[in-house]
Amino acid sequence: MSNTPVSYTDIEVVANGVDADTGHPLPAISREAVIAAAKSDLVGNIDPAKRKAPPLGSMPGVAPKAVVGDFEPDELSSVGWGIVFPANKDTAAICQALAPLLERRKVEAGDRYFVFDGDLGVRQGETAAAWLSRQGRGPSLEAVDPDNKVPFYLLIVADPTEVSMEFQYLLDMFWAVGRLHFDELEPYARYAQSVVGVETTDSPAVQTAAIFATEHPFDAATALFTRDVAKPFCFGTPEASNLVSHLNISIDPILGKSATKAAFGELLRGNRPCGTPSVLLSGTHGMAFSQSDSRLADANGALICQDWEGYGQISQDHWFSAADVPSDARLRGMIYVLFACYGGGWSEFDTFRDNPDNTAKKIAPRPGIAKLPLALLSHPNGGALAVLAHIDRAWSYSFRTGSNNPQTAGLRDVLRRLLKGERIGLATDQFNLRWAAAAVQLSDALRDPNAAETRTAELARLWVQRDDARNYIVLGDPAVRIKRPPPDTKGERV
Repeated sequence: MSNTPVSYTDIEVVANGVDADTGHPLPAISREAVIAAAKSDLVGNIDPAKRKAPPLGSMPGVAPKAVVGDFEPDELSSVGWGIVFPANKDTAAICQALAPLLERRKVEAGDRYFVFDGDLGVRQGETAAAWLSRQGRGPSLEAVDPDNKVPFYLLIVADPTEVSMEFQYLLDMFWAVGRLHFDELEPYARYAQSVVGVETTDSPAVQTAAIFATEHPFDAATALFTRDVAKPFCFGTPEASNLVSHLNISIDPILGKSATKAAFGELLRGNRPCGTPSVLLSGTHGMAFSQSDSRLADANGALICQDWEGYGQISQDHWFSAADVPSDARLRGMIYVLFACYGGGWSEFDTFRDNPDNTAKKIAPRPGIAKLPLALLSHPNGGALAVLAHIDRAWSYSFRTGSNNPQTAGLRDVLRRLLKGERIGLATDQFNLRWAAAAVQLSDALRDPNAAETRTAELARLWVQRDDARNYIVLGDPAVRIKRPPPDTKGERV
């Protein structure tokens, strides 16, 4: 194993994932491959198996989450709430399990509450645009109009083989979209009861944020995330205040040597001095298992903790998976933002790596949702409200600008909106804006015949930023939010 420190310039485009077979980080992006793939994307001839985004030149021209008309995006009675199933699937048992949540949302949304099942559900292989065209008066993808009978908040209840991640990515550009899928009925019931319990009881509002971030001296990705994101968010910088400034909320830093597997377990138990956080951010590597590895379904995306000692060897003692979630965890009322490769799930094909013959590289037998966030959402003691996590690989590199300066405003905005009590489906706007902005810039750069071949670093940065921002998804109800104290009271600081 190597403990040689790695400078930030040694590997310019590094992913936050570690290969279970080798104990080494997932391969950095080849800039030449990025440019070739980006050009193929631009002209529309990329391998269809890898298509995740619309062609770069066809990005919609309006702001994400643009609700047309006189609506209040934060009010379910104004913009509505709906649940989306695969077409022609028997949903009675799932609806019964989710009944407390569905009944509450029906009361809140009134006549803007919809169930999309039967023929109104999503057909196999159907795109978001095609599905929308069959609903109500045929709303377009570019503008949300609840009068067209597709509410703003949409909860997809489906396995990604039934309703694809690509469907969710694109729909979430304008709607507020979340997803649930469990293999059994009981987790649905536990999740519904937990959310309704938080929203309807007089439980005290939690006043803590926590940041868990590893920092391995031999590893560029974790060092970059902790330096550029975690420490500034915890302690502030000369240029910017910390994440919770003026919010009357405490912040609990669990960084570097403190970010062990045992410490993450204690954090989930609420045994930190500040108790259970209302918003938790973690940044580290996620485990990456080969498609033939029997551990893939249960542990892909598991969080690598500070216990990992160096490249070349990694074991279960070093990562935190669904199996490690304590039975006495205290997660009620928490929203978790998870930054790691495969932390939310994975697709069947790799976005960034091709086979030698330029065909799409298959990385899993089927697309899947990571088990760790599902275990947190459905915990028997009361689960988390929602998890915002990453599909495919995540990139600390995406938090740098073209001039190699930190670029964290988008993530900071999302976290502060969550801490202020905004619904999670609405709070994620900045990720969609980053996706759109990077796509437009990349498209312009590739169309410039005099610049595309010479600005390889810039092209790679934009490509990574586009897909990194796009690949965040909400697991859970997109209408949930943390409980904040009433406006006329002051929460106690720890």
